[in-house]
Amino acid sequence: MRIDLECFPCLLRQAVEAGRLATGDEGKRLEVVRAALRILREAPPDSTPPLLCLRVHEEVKRITGNADPYRELKRALNRLAREMYPELRRKVEGSSDPLLTAVKLAIAGNVIDVGPGMDFDLRRTVSEVLARDLSLNHLEHLRRELGRSSTVVYLADNAGEVLFDRLLIETLGDKHVIYVVKKDPLLNDASREDAEFAGMGELAEVVEVELDPQTVYTPSQVALLREAELVISKGQGNYETLEGTGANLFYLLMIKCPVVARRLGGRVGDLVVKGERVG
Repeated sequence: MRIDLECFPCLLRQAVEAGRLATGDEGKRLEVVRAALRILREAPPDSTPPLLCLRVHEEVKRITGNADPYRELKRALNRLAREMYPELRRKVEGSSDPLLTAVKLAIAGNVIDVGPGMDFDLRRTVSEVLARDLSLNHLEHLRRELGRSSTVVYLADNAGEVLFDRLLIETLGDKHVIYVVKKDPLLNDASREDAEFAGMGELAEVVEVELDPQTVYTPSQVALLREAELVISKGQGNYETLEGTGANLFYLLMIKCPVVARRLGGRVGDLVVKGERVG
């Protein structure tokens, strides 16, 4: 998905927030903002929001010397999600449609995202999401593809959210699940540490992916996704990066910005299960 004018102030806000988390040095914080402005000024028109995000946050780390500004926040979100997990698991187990409930909870967990901003209420979001319908609903297509597939590639999004992903993966039975996390810190994106905290290794093969500052996912990584039986992709960032790849891919996300809302024909706050090959 190409960059939109509305993405620029959002990315600049991210740079300001990340700089504050990364260092108390006002001079370095100002340098971070100037670097972000340079990246945005020089951005080619075919850039994607995740690509510019990656470049901005690499500058944050370089300038401040802080390799993981969101580390403590991620740990706090993991602890909160773990507190909620037993109750949420009971909801899935007691549901008349465990897959639907687990999908909704996985999407509810997608509110744990500091990219659009740090103001979210996880417990309230879970209650609201369970009471709502999916706005873009390709769940039956996903259910059919799950029935055909022995292996599922699952692209993780954020820390904390990993516990919500676990709820969904637990409903997949004996599928071989490859759970893909980021090798290097980026915002509050899920890492191997977060996957281990959630006990994901009990259910899935955890694989780290190294992002490319020129393309986000490398051409060879995208080729592997196209060859996969089935891919479940969490979050807006993956949608913005992978839209149009043609893989047998299903996006699970909560719409968090008007740019993506327009792209998907929905509204901010909508719950989405969208198949790349559907419709």
